[in-house]
Amino acid sequence: MNLMLRKNRPIRVLIHGLADFVEKFPSMLKTDGWDIRSYDLRRFSHQLAMAGYLQRCDLAFSWTGRVTMGKFLAASRVLRKKRVVLFWCGSDVLFAQKEYAKKKSVDSWIAEKVHWAGAPWLAEEVRAMGLKCEYVPITWVPPVSKLYPLPQEFSVLCYTPTTERLTLYGIDQVLEVARAMPAVRFNIVGLLPGQKLDAPDNVQLHGWITDMAPFYQEATVVWRPTLHDGMSFMALEALAHGRHVIWSYHAPGVVHSRTAGVARVELERLLELHRNRSLELNYAGAEFVAKHFSPAVIRDGMLSGWRSVIGSPLAQLHAESV
Repeated sequence: MNLMLRKNRPIRVLIHGLADFVEKFPSMLKTDGWDIRSYDLRRFSHQLAMAGYLQRCDLAFSWTGRVTMGKFLAASRVLRKKRVVLFWCGSDVLFAQKEYAKKKSVDSWIAEKVHWAGAPWLAEEVRAMGLKCEYVPITWVPPVSKLYPLPQEFSVLCYTPTTERLTLYGIDQVLEVARAMPAVRFNIVGLLPGQKLDAPDNVQLHGWITDMAPFYQEATVVWRPTLHDGMSFMALEALAHGRHVIWSYHAPGVVHSRTAGVARVELERLLELHRNRSLELNYAGAEFVAKHFSPAVIRDGMLSGWRSVIGSPLAQLHAESV
């Protein structure tokens, strides 16, 4: 079965997984010839609708990787869906590694499916569990129409959603450096309601932020010292705004740092340039994101990849009624 047989109807894709992303993804991918849907599974009517669409779709896309069966994959297997893509995005790799360490194996049905990862290092980690996996970019960053000048006050922007995983998000490093640089303001965003953090006076805590643009505009540096990460939206968005970025992973326009010591040296270097009024916008980072992570680039790459999977002779599907 190839795409020509579907010329009288759109290609049907069902997206399931991390709610924050799958709610936005179909609209970003909206294109003639495609019927891309996701469902709010908190509503029973949507659960029923998704079950019906899963049966009819040409491709099921799971925005979370697994090595064991979950409800969505189990339903896909019961319905004998062969065109299934598991997309690995970050923490799902950590969970899978724990499962793999216990069982030393991957469910055979899952192993036969297509595996993509949102960052090169994630693809390597998935391959280490015996799965074939390739890097396919999925992180899209809306175009920034205007690069605002760096603010007059030097400040550092960081993120954590909870105080229970400070080490995972590197906030222990942030607090260490903040105490050593009391004249610099650090902003930490993302904390859930009721979360408290023992932080020095130069650290300001903020809750979940819907619109991050004002925070990027008021930041000089975005520091993301995560122990494990995917292709971070926050890091790429900060680059798109021309901000300087310190990250625990390599990327063009980014300063790579895995330790508080390295990050502090970089912050002190940038602070000195700021004081001398010679610190410029991160034009290289902004150009990198605009070229490789715009919605149009990600959409074209994703649709091309889906076409390849749907048309692949390795994924021939049993005949389905239209």
